Amino acid sequence: MGLATPVKYSKVEDMERRIESYFCERANYKTEVFSAKKGEIVEISEQAPLHLTGLCDYLGISQADLDEYQKDNKFAELIRRAKKKCEAYLVDQCVRLHKADFILKNNFPANWQDAPENLLNDELKKILVEFVTK
Repeated sequence: MGLATPVKYSKVEDMERRIESYFCERANYKTEVFSAKKGEIVEISEQAPLHLTGLCDYLGISQADLDEYQKDNKFAELIRRAKKKCEAYLVDQCVRLHKADFILKNNFPANWQDAPENLLNDELKKILVEFVTK
């Protein structure tokens, strides 16, 4: 592997355990919020956000390092699944909150690009060309 930094994970099983731990901890995230109804702070359990930045931080590597690991066939499927899980979470957030599209476009550019808009129809283009060339 062509990592510039020392290889942190030499065994797929070690990285897999760490990735599973990240997702498990995020699923059982507890936070405290003020409940106006109860007039007090209450603890709630919720799914914490899943994203590549958090995953890489948890693994102790950069996103560039994660991409390098993915180039190694023995890590490729594990990392592909982890990335898909993060992407699926963000897609869900996008549908529910209409706020995750920026993150999706920047973390998964191959799958989440804005379609180029053809703002000018053919007739308008013809008129503009005639106007400019006069």
